[in-house]
Amino acid sequence: MLKVSIARTIINPDFPCKMEGYHEKRFTLFQKNENGIVEDPVRTAYGARDNLLLDTVYIEAEDGKGIVIHIPDIIMIEQSFGDRAKDALSTHFGMDSSQFIISCSHTHASPLVSTGMYENLEPSQEYLQFLIDKMIENTTYCLSHKKEAEVTHDQHTIDGYFCNRQGEDVEYFDKIETLFFRHIDGYGIVKLLNMGCHPTVLDNKNICVSADFFGIIRRYLQEVDGVPVAIANGEAGDVSTRLTKRAGDWNETVRIGEGIAEQIVAENKPQPLSFSEVVIKEVPYKIDYIPAENDYLITKKQELEEKLQDLDPESKEAVLISACFLVDVNEKLSLDRIHYNMSSFIYDFGSFRVVTFPGEIDTQLAKRLRNADTKPTFVMAYTNGFYYYAVNKEEYGTNHESFNSRFPYGGADEFIDKIIENFLI
Repeated sequence: MLKVSIARTIINPDFPCKMEGYHEKRFTLFQKNENGIVEDPVRTAYGARDNLLLDTVYIEAEDGKGIVIHIPDIIMIEQSFGDRAKDALSTHFGMDSSQFIISCSHTHASPLVSTGMYENLEPSQEYLQFLIDKMIENTTYCLSHKKEAEVTHDQHTIDGYFCNRQGEDVEYFDKIETLFFRHIDGYGIVKLLNMGCHPTVLDNKNICVSADFFGIIRRYLQEVDGVPVAIANGEAGDVSTRLTKRAGDWNETVRIGEGIAEQIVAENKPQPLSFSEVVIKEVPYKIDYIPAENDYLITKKQELEEKLQDLDPESKEAVLISACFLVDVNEKLSLDRIHYNMSSFIYDFGSFRVVTFPGEIDTQLAKRLRNADTKPTFVMAYTNGFYYYAVNKEEYGTNHESFNSRFPYGGADEFIDKIIENFLI
């Protein structure tokens, strides 16, 4: 019999704490003391606008094998931290490390948890250990509170609250997928949602940690029927509220979160699923190239510099190229080598699958994962690692995400090909 459980705990950091989510060198946010003197270009949080949560969902298939999904409200999971957490959990519970999924909501109102954005700042090791300790506590609870369950899969289309950042008429994943686990006696145990959108309603002026609009969705839905809601973020690489939000404050966060939640309160067309077993496959992928020898990067740098010469220096496009695109290209070209070993994991339950991705994935790449066959598929990005943006080769070189990407041209497509091949093995 399928068994499920959920545990939830608050993971607010000690205050004050450094924040992570916006690159202050580009967004020009500076905090000043009472004398108007800039002290630090990095945001400092002195409190929480709403509680950061760690949601832990345990799913045990009918064959007795289970997986544990951890989703903390932080911006990213660096692989070093993800591996550290999975090793600790594996050792503590005597389970294989592949049975643990370490993801995150990707809120940009996050405490500092990585080394990726600020070269001279290190995250608090005490806070990272605190997160692992809470994962162990939640897992302990889940394993001792398993309940026999049935599960349905549902899908809702969301209109008006987020879209592709390249334009409101550009394709994006406008759905929210829901797994609703009910006890065999009929009452709800947990809803696991899968959607793709940056939780960035709160802008770079915000100096309180927050779960952003994901937290609003969770609270709204739980207040309706009392069933806890966990949200797994998906193909948000090119999707956000940037073009649809009216402001960057808390009132707008509530408007967007509640507006989305209202569209998924009522069930649409739930379909029963059978989780007969769980088969876990790891799909490794390696990025390894020398930027200075990469013809694509060299050519793109030349194209951007030539285009810049023909533009008004004060124009929006010129500023975008000089302060963003060229910064990213030159940063990559300055590196002696770009080398990463990463993995995607496939969790196949028979009638349903979960695919994890170690970074930000764009709409078209995730579309291939979701549409590879007829099996309902959750795409869980920001999971077990963070290797920046994965951008499909048709859009590579046309947007900010591709200039920031550590994947070489065509590399992300190759990784997706490899994952899909493993769907059929």
